[in-house]
Amino acid sequence: MFTKNKVFTSALICYFIIVVLFAVLRMISAFGVFENAGDYVDILLNIVIQILILFCISIFIFSFLTKNRIKDTFKFYGYKKISLKAILISVGIGIIVYFLNIFVATFFNVLLALFGYNSVSSSTTISSYPFWLFLINIFITAVLPGICEETAHRGMLLKGLSGHGQTRALIISSLLFGFMHMNIEQFFYATLIGLLVGYIAIICDSIYPAIIVHFMNNAISVFAGYSSFNNLGFEKIIGAFNTVIQTNFILGFLIIIMFIIGLAMLLKILLKLLFKETTVKNMESLQEKIMNQIKKENYLKELDAVKNDREIESKNFISFEEFDKLYKQNNQEMGLMSKLEKDMLAEPNQKYNLLHKILFAGIFIISAGVTIFTFIWGVI
Repeated sequence: MFTKNKVFTSALICYFIIVVLFAVLRMISAFGVFENAGDYVDILLNIVIQILILFCISIFIFSFLTKNRIKDTFKFYGYKKISLKAILISVGIGIIVYFLNIFVATFFNVLLALFGYNSVSSSTTISSYPFWLFLINIFITAVLPGICEETAHRGMLLKGLSGHGQTRALIISSLLFGFMHMNIEQFFYATLIGLLVGYIAIICDSIYPAIIVHFMNNAISVFAGYSSFNNLGFEKIIGAFNTVIQTNFILGFLIIIMFIIGLAMLLKILLKLLFKETTVKNMESLQEKIMNQIKKENYLKELDAVKNDREIESKNFISFEEFDKLYKQNNQEMGLMSKLEKDMLAEPNQKYNLLHKILFAGIFIISAGVTIFTFIWGVI
């Protein structure tokens, strides 16, 4: 029998391994070990981190530790199909998140600058930015992170820790998502994005909307860089805000506040639509299937009573136990609930043990330590 503690422990072990490997590569890279390794070393490192570390450990090692099939692990993480309408809504949310992210990142960068922080990230100067390189950057910066980072955080962590409280799991997985970047400049907005996409994954009971939002945010950022280098005009949208602020600070500030409020309101509307298109729609389908099954069973019972010349019992309701059995059975058949989720619901909550505390401490000390180190490095 799978237990909440076993799933919880497996998720922490896997993420501890991820953090250790990620921190080692991050520190090696920060000290310039890969500086003379060629122009494409960053691409190779990204592929290694995303696929071999984040994705493979989250899928294969977690499945091994929980003695779960790979297919069931994907379902447990929330790889449940969504409609085309839900996909389009998720794309719209991703666009809004990108623009909100600009303001959040700018605000925290200004805040860091007040403490004397200067960015120490290395920037590679390129003489040309062809379309094929843009596609490669989309793949390693948007496609891979959208799938692999979401699998590790909104899949393994969020679902794996949910047995000890969904709100707690959302906060912890979002904080660790921010720390996972191991960069003080990215920590703040990554944590906020983590909270949003984690909330989306919860209300939709599917990881796909979170993947799409993450992908769109990163993809638009890559396109903005490509557009800026090749003078395609997209960067002028952002430049227009800067011009207004520099010309008239008060007017620019009011325009930005109105813009943020407008985006926030639109985001709220789209989140409601997404919830209706995913969870509500699935529950309606599940309810309809259960009711049809109950009607069918009642009809067969009435037919059997007539056949055997017995009195027909009118039964317009079923017991809670019968309904619960039908609910779980149909939930699994429709792919809305994985075996791990079903077994977790059947187990009582368990408290943290010593191993959990050690793993948590190790994860936070390493990831937060490297993140704080990047801040100190930028100040001194």
